[in-house]
Amino acid sequence: MKVTVCQLSNNTQQLEKDWEGLVSHCKKNKSELILLPEMPFSSWFATKPSVSDSIKLDAVKAHEEWIERFDELGDAVVAYTKPEIKNGKFFNIAYVWSKKSGHIKVHTKYYLPEEVEAYEATWFDRESKHFETIEINGVRIGFLLCTEIWFTQHTRKYGLQGIDLLLCPRATSKYTIDQWVRCGQTSSVIGGCYCLSSNRAGIGDNDFHWGGTAWIAQPVDGALLGTTSEESPFLTLDIDLKKAKSAKKEYPLYVNE
Repeated sequence: MKVTVCQLSNNTQQLEKDWEGLVSHCKKNKSELILLPEMPFSSWFATKPSVSDSIKLDAVKAHEEWIERFDELGDAVVAYTKPEIKNGKFFNIAYVWSKKSGHIKVHTKYYLPEEVEAYEATWFDRESKHFETIEINGVRIGFLLCTEIWFTQHTRKYGLQGIDLLLCPRATSKYTIDQWVRCGQTSSVIGGCYCLSSNRAGIGDNDFHWGGTAWIAQPVDGALLGTTSEESPFLTLDIDLKKAKSAKKEYPLYVNE
C-alpha cells in the first residue's frame, strides 16, 4: 500500500504552493492514503490564551472550503482533522475521506494541552472519550491526534483491535522533534502497526518555529522508514500491510493482561 505523509506550511499563502506540490507528488507516486497535518487549512490559532468566536468561524470556513478540493489528490483516501462547531461547542475532529465514501467521522480529540502556543483546553471542547477504529478499503486505521500519541494505553488497545495504521496528525515545534519521532517509533512497536505522522512547518505567531518532520515507522522493531524535511516536504512509501498483521502475534501485543 502506498502511503503519503507531509509537512504543510502554517502560512496560508505558502500553503497554496505546498498544496500544489502535494497534489503533483501524490499523483506521480499514485498514493493510496494521504495523511495531512493537524487542522492544516488555517494558521494555528491556539497560540492565543483567549477565545475569539470570529477566529473559530474563520477556521471552520477555511477547512470546509479546502476539503472540497480533496479530489485533486486523485483516488487516495485522505485522513485529516478539522475544527467544527456543534451545538455551540468547538471540537477538533478526525475524518477519512474517499471519493466513494465521502467524509467519515472517526475520532474527536480528547487530550488537550494547555500551555504557551497550545491553549487547546481553552479553545476546544471534549466529547466522551472514544478511541474507535475504522476499516476502509480493507485497512484498519486508528487516530491519535498530536498530544494523544503520548497516551500509549490507547495505542495498545488499537493494536489489540487489529489496526494496520496508527495516524498522528500533529502541530508540534521544531525544538521537540526528536522526542516526537521516538514516540512514533515506540508507538509502532506497542501497537504492532505502521505509525504515520504529518506536521505543520514554517513560522507561526511570535516567531514560533513549526517542526515539520513527518514520519513513517514500521511495526515490531519501530524502525524509522523515512521523514520529510524542508527540502523534501512529501514522503510516499510502499508499505507491506502483512507486517502489521503478523506483528499482532509478536511482543508486546501477545502478552496477556
